[in-house]
Amino acid sequence: MHAARQGVTMIDTAEYYQNYPAIAIALRERPDLTVITKSYAWDREGALASVSRARHEMGRRFIDAMLMHEQEGELTVRGHWDALTTYRELKAAGEIGAVGLSTHRVAGVRAAVKFGMDAVCAIINVDGIGLTDGSRSDMERAMTEAHDAGLFVVGMKILGGGHLIARRNDAIKYILELDFLDAIAIGMASEAEIDYNVSIFQGRVPNADAARISGETARILMIEEGCIGCGRCAERCGQGAIIMESNHARAIPERCVRCGYCAAACPQVCIKIV
Repeated sequence: MHAARQGVTMIDTAEYYQNYPAIAIALRERPDLTVITKSYAWDREGALASVSRARHEMGRRFIDAMLMHEQEGELTVRGHWDALTTYRELKAAGEIGAVGLSTHRVAGVRAAVKFGMDAVCAIINVDGIGLTDGSRSDMERAMTEAHDAGLFVVGMKILGGGHLIARRNDAIKYILELDFLDAIAIGMASEAEIDYNVSIFQGRVPNADAARISGETARILMIEEGCIGCGRCAERCGQGAIIMESNHARAIPERCVRCGYCAAACPQVCIKIV
């Protein structure tokens, strides 16, 4: 609610995050908020279920944008073709505004262009943190191509999952100078972060307390003693930020982009991002 009241106009979410009820609260006060959501559904049945859940739990009849979550490129899009076709049918019926994909890969952005999608949400940040198949300049070119092709282009992980907080002014300045971005998704974990970021994006000098508190925010990947060494988290991590040692998962913090996907793969719920 605080973000909505401070002027944030878009919420980036996903079925996986399980936060639709919280978003519904904000939408009751700010029904004009744009909500972009995502789903891992690959077939028609799953796609219909994902859209139904989003509408029901957010209390909305219309979904602004439905994206196929974490697509890698042409092959994964083809593997989700039934879902994509279903979303497009729902768009034609006036139930969805835009259809697209989210990705950590340059190839994912190019697939969105090739298959004529409406929107793409992709990693972009000053250090290229989190990109898995190319450089920052490669992603800049791909996102420029997407923008020129008429796609709605959203930049995400602009602070590299927290790695760039110490250099956030430079990181945000870089993002604001990219003319191919139509929207920016930035994770915020406190009111102080919201206040600071909104000020920067609106061209105002941030409150000193908000700047201090938000700058001290730490995000740490923790693997607790309950780890049974199944290896699912290491398999799920696309960044190589978790490895297996002596039948126990070990984090490599400098590789982690704090996406949280490893936590969902853990059967013991012993992976935390705090």
